[in-house]
Amino acid sequence: MRKVILCLVLVFSSLNLFAQDYTSLDVGSLQKMEDYVKAEPKVLECANFLLQTPHEKNNLNRLSATQYILKWMEGTDYTFNIDSKAVELTDGNNDLFGLYMTSMPKVVLENKDTELAADEVHNKVVELLVAYCKNEKNNMKPTKKLKKLMK
Repeated sequence: MRKVILCLVLVFSSLNLFAQDYTSLDVGSLQKMEDYVKAEPKVLECANFLLQTPHEKNNLNRLSATQYILKWMEGTDYTFNIDSKAVELTDGNNDLFGLYMTSMPKVVLENKDTELAADEVHNKVVELLVAYCKNEKNNMKPTKKLKKLMK
């Protein structure tokens, strides 16, 4: 019986080792251009985290990952266009707009070998948002425009 209890304790305590913690991300570490280049894998990891976990209000991990990506976007050499299509797609939903913003670096970084036009980036981001909103477990209410695209 002791062995069973010991095994259960070890299993449950090890679960925390696999949990991702983005609260310790240091946005202040992004000073020089080389810092932004070094941060690209972490930015991609953060974007994937945001697109793979359910949306929750006041989730510090999601907030920290979002802030890190947005800070990175401010100083990187990559250019990100936010136009009326993004605004129309998210229709005042700040959470959805934030996910739109943080999905753009994912698209750009995963296609570094190809220079994508703004429309191509937008279309790939839309695909990511549609997939995210389709999964009801993600707790993200789609806009009317996204609902049309989900069908």
